[in-house]
Amino acid sequence: MNIILVMVITADGKTTKWTESAVHDWSSHEDKKHFQLLKSRHRLIVMGRKTYERIKSEIVLSTDTLRIVMTQRPSDFSRDAVDGQLEFTDEPVATLIKRLEAKGYETMLLVGGSRLNTEFLNNKLINECYLTIEPRFFGSGNNLFANTKANVSLELMELRQLNHQGTLMVHYRLHYDH
Repeated sequence: MNIILVMVITADGKTTKWTESAVHDWSSHEDKKHFQLLKSRHRLIVMGRKTYERIKSEIVLSTDTLRIVMTQRPSDFSRDAVDGQLEFTDEPVATLIKRLEAKGYETMLLVGGSRLNTEFLNNKLINECYLTIEPRFFGSGNNLFANTKANVSLELMELRQLNHQGTLMVHYRLHYDH
C-alpha cells in the first residue's frame, strides 16, 4: 500500500502553535485548499484520536471515503462509527494495512498526529509525504514526529509556492536508510 503523510508545519517544524491544537487557526487558506484537494482524490484517510477529536465537527462523511481513527479505546467512539465511512480501531498498523489491502485499498492518506506519524515511520510504512511549510516560527508546539530516532532520506518530487507570503508545498518520496 502506498502511504502518504500529509501535514502542515511551520518553518521551524511545528505542527501546532504552542499548546493549542487548532491547525486551522494559523494555516493558510492555500494549505486548506491543497489539503481538501488531496482528500478529494483519496478513498482512505487515517488519523489519530486527538486529530479526530479536533476536527470531528468538520468531517463530512461520504460512502466514497473511509476514515479510520487509531485509538487505544475504540469502544469509546462506538456511537460515532458509521459502517464503511468512519471506523475506530486499536489494530497494530501492519494488521490494519493488511486488512485494508484485502479490501482493495491501494493508497492511504495519513493525516496525523505526531504519535501516529511516528508509529508509521518507525515501521517504515510511509512512502511519500506532502508537507505544507507555513512561513511562521512558533518556537514550541508539537513536532511532525514524536520523540524517535529516524534515518530517512527524502527525494524531492515537487515544490510549489502556494501564495505570496511564501507558503510552500513540498512533496517527497521517503527512502529508509539502514
